[in-house]
Amino acid sequence: MRQRALLVAVLVCLVVAPVAHATPLAPVGGHETTVAAASPAGAPFSSDTGAISDDDIRLTTTLALTPAQPGAVAVTLRFEVPDSVVDLETTLTTRAEAVSTEGFTATGDGTYEWDGDTATATISYTLPANRTTTTGRLHPTLEDAPPSRAAAEAGEGYLFVDTGPWALVATPSPSVAWRYRGDRVDLQRTATTDGPGAVGGRVAFLGEHTVSERTDHGQTLRLVVPAAAKEQLTVSQSAILSSLASASASLRVGDRDETVFLVAAPTGVDWAVRGLQTADADAWVRADEPLDDAQSPWLHEYVHTRQAFTPTAETEWIIEGAADYYAALLALQQERIDFAAFARHLEQGARAPYDDDVLADQSTWTVGTPYRKGSLVAGDLDRRIRLAGDGATFATVVRRLNAEDGPVSGERFLSLVSAAGGDATGDAARRFTRTEAAPQMWSADAHEAAFDAAVARVSVTAPSRVTTAGPYRNTTLATPATLAVGETLTVPVDVANTGAATGDYRVALAVDGRTVSTANGSIPPGANTTERLSWVPETAGTHTMTIRDRTYEIRVRDPVEPTISSLTVNRTRVTAGERVLLTASVAAPGDVPAEGVVAVAVDGQRTSSQRVRVAPGESVTLRVPIDLDGPGERTLSVGDARVSLTVERPAAADVVADSAAQLTEVPVGGFGVVVAAAALLAAAALAVGRGRRGRSR
Repeated sequence: MRQRALLVAVLVCLVVAPVAHATPLAPVGGHETTVAAASPAGAPFSSDTGAISDDDIRLTTTLALTPAQPGAVAVTLRFEVPDSVVDLETTLTTRAEAVSTEGFTATGDGTYEWDGDTATATISYTLPANRTTTTGRLHPTLEDAPPSRAAAEAGEGYLFVDTGPWALVATPSPSVAWRYRGDRVDLQRTATTDGPGAVGGRVAFLGEHTVSERTDHGQTLRLVVPAAAKEQLTVSQSAILSSLASASASLRVGDRDETVFLVAAPTGVDWAVRGLQTADADAWVRADEPLDDAQSPWLHEYVHTRQAFTPTAETEWIIEGAADYYAALLALQQERIDFAAFARHLEQGARAPYDDDVLADQSTWTVGTPYRKGSLVAGDLDRRIRLAGDGATFATVVRRLNAEDGPVSGERFLSLVSAAGGDATGDAARRFTRTEAAPQMWSADAHEAAFDAAVARVSVTAPSRVTTAGPYRNTTLATPATLAVGETLTVPVDVANTGAATGDYRVALAVDGRTVSTANGSIPPGANTTERLSWVPETAGTHTMTIRDRTYEIRVRDPVEPTISSLTVNRTRVTAGERVLLTASVAAPGDVPAEGVVAVAVDGQRTSSQRVRVAPGESVTLRVPIDLDGPGERTLSVGDARVSLTVERPAAADVVADSAAQLTEVPVGGFGVVVAAAALLAAAALAVGRGRRGRSR
């Protein structure tokens, strides 16, 4: 779409420290190198201009996986050379290995000269694909350059990688020079893959994948989702494309690239960055990155594709500051975040460690300064320009920057701000870029006044106390709270919207930095609701639980054994065959629930058992009936508690009655009915007689 004259490096962007986010200072363009020499026939030299002709040189770059050699890809350069070309040479990256040629001869220093006869000549080689923040900048012809200052500070991690089954790589772009006779001859570059894959301008994915596309406002958005990343996406492909299409319409900063090529990078790699944009409109973003976030890399990297100016040291901050600011503003305009989230993100730029940094002086920068302080300054200038009332915005300034022919100086930037927002706004821009001064984040009312847009004011309030529920208790606990493994801990979170527009919210409960419960929804103006976020601990330990800015200490313990605090029996002397009632009070010692099996025994022999659960500070009562047979001293126990009682023999009358009752129950087979009755009477008389004799003694 447009040519860019300056060779630029990739700058690693820090979206959320310490996580890095890589993106170039400006989109990288490809210009052919013109060789300053003349042919005997006076044939002119040329570089590619993007014009298409059947008589042009056609260079097809084919990439292929090398499963037996992870970390490298196979590259084949296929040159179709028309008859009008008399000389041609190309220079490969110094990292090219195992080079083989057909129709080319090596001349040294990685340069290969065409033999002049072979109409279709090829160069094949293996290219190490793994690129980290310490292995060099990303530029078509300077692939071995040292890393940028910001990249070096970001630490080790992959920018491009080949894992074996798949690869996300920078497409090589060797320099080419040629001479020709007659009409102008240009160079057409195309790239493809040998096997499954997708190729953009400077980024290629090799491996199984799917592609989703959407065309709006004359721009086609291509989203490549590798098979390895399909289950890792946290938002749908259609949602990503819809958000980017909305951003395409909202950003009025100049022409749009015809195609944006975006890869959802699989997450099983130690990426150095959250996303990276290079060339005119190529980018990748980690598949698990959010969309409903003030720092969404999906929007951040898209904004980079709409930047086409070349900065100087004084204006380099605008690249990342504008991308970071517009990513947050677009998320707010799309109602993906509320104003509170937007404000929290931008106001970081006025705090340490960025508060004493000077945007126009890179020697003062902390890692991330152009993002944090730069985004706040870009947003404040946008607000001031809008309030000037001439219909201009900060996008007006960016559009004029994109139209500049050469590098943009600090003075040129300040003049464009003054032209858009007046001298007062220009003075503010000078103060905020050339001194340590930083603007303060504006209020929701000020935002509505400047941006002519109602905003939601969604607040989320977490209480100081938590609730617990489960098999032991249902109660409210002050923090730090102690609970047992298996109990459900719940935090009721109040959500309110005091703004003038419907707002979205998302609240998350994290334990030791890991999200365990989330809730999200939309809330209309003037409404409030309560979300309950819960967690069930599975192992004992001490944990830190957080919701927004509130932190709780939660101590999780295994349930303890219950104790018997008291044991009583309703009678201490009973007759054999009678029933007594044991009453036991079971308690939980300490501040942890108790759970266990309580055994009931008579003279040490277990007769029954009961499982009990007791909340701390409480007790439960067990009532156990026991039938006692046989006389003597007996010991009854529940758990470790014991009571004693005496079991007496039955009285004599009781024995007789029992005997009679037993006799009536004895079978009398073999006797007639009358005989049986007589026998029973005789037995009773004998018993009475024995009783009388006993009393006469």
